Amino acid sequence: MVGSSNGCLNKGMRALAIVVMLAFILVLPLTLLGRDLAKVIFSPENVSGILRSRLLESDFIHNIAAENFLSARWFEEMDTGGGDLKPMFQYLTEAEREEILATLMPAEWIDAQLDKIIHAFFTWIDSEQPAPRLAVDLTPLKGDLLKGGMRRTLDTVIDSWPSCTTDEIEIMNQELLRTGVMPIEVCEPPEPYRTQVLDFAVAELGSLIRELPDKLQLIDSLEAPPTEVSEFKGQLQFLRSVMTWGWFFPASMLGVIMVLIIRSMRDIGRWWGIPLLIGGLLSIVVVGIFSASRSDFIGDTLANIAPVGTLFYRALENVLLGILVAVTRLAFFHALLITGVGLALWLITRQLSKQAEAHTAFQGESSPDVGQVPGMPAPPPVPPLGSGSDDNEDPPSGIFG
Repeated sequence: MVGSSNGCLNKGMRALAIVVMLAFILVLPLTLLGRDLAKVIFSPENVSGILRSRLLESDFIHNIAAENFLSARWFEEMDTGGGDLKPMFQYLTEAEREEILATLMPAEWIDAQLDKIIHAFFTWIDSEQPAPRLAVDLTPLKGDLLKGGMRRTLDTVIDSWPSCTTDEIEIMNQELLRTGVMPIEVCEPPEPYRTQVLDFAVAELGSLIRELPDKLQLIDSLEAPPTEVSEFKGQLQFLRSVMTWGWFFPASMLGVIMVLIIRSMRDIGRWWGIPLLIGGLLSIVVVGIFSASRSDFIGDTLANIAPVGTLFYRALENVLLGILVAVTRLAFFHALLITGVGLALWLITRQLSKQAEAHTAFQGESSPDVGQVPGMPAPPPVPPLGSGSDDNEDPPSGIFG
């Protein structure tokens, strides 16, 4: 009865271990992908690095400057300038627009502002602040423009204009005599009028720059009530925790398998190696599917955010692509690592099994007795004490005869 009970218990534990192993194989790819996704999107350092590489260090900003910045299309998409500014920039070449953008928005300044904004947002998630304190520091930018950046920019703009005709110069002379102010026409006047136009434009724009605040607040307050904001932050924190630590669930399953069925090193290779190997291969497949469908995912995500083809859409598309590429690479590396560990455990198990079988076969083979001289017949067996035939014994004699 005891042996039957132990046999049923072992079968039940084995069946339960198989169920846990299958659950581990199915859960591992999702928790692995979620963990790596959280490591990218909830890390201010990783997000800053992606924005820097996808917007600043790549050709994205360069292409915007060459193709769009200060062009007629740019003014239409930005819905700014009306009909006053567009004629002033219509003669700029791609190289000149890129030069102006580098002066107005230096890469070092953009990099610093990105870091500040991203860290401020993640600080808000873990704080009691009612709204994220997102602001752009304009102080270094204003200083560079007032120290000569604005003059260089306007000089480049005026150089792009066509030379003024005689009639246009006469009109400018008459306007100057009438008002005392040199009018600005979209043509490059000869000296000394050119210097006067440049000085006047620098003075006017300089006064506007000085009136700008030192910090530009991107978000002053949120329209949602504080309770909804707190709930949103709580959900975001919960999602981050689940995605970050979800991989502990399949890891605990390996512990359950050890308690149920593992009794030796060979069992570790069999009951850990095989699920790790299959789960790692399945994770590679899932990562491949995720990577192949990222274009559709980006399109669906941005469908209701910005019109397709606009500058804002292209910037978000570039950033999202960078995030998905980073997640895919990280998940693929971890899937390969898990697959390699599972394969190693399985191979070690096979080697141990072969060694155990060889040792058993060697023990089963017949071998000469200890103390026997090779080439000599074995001595006859010695009967145990108290055994033997009574016929061979001498009859008792003496007092017992």
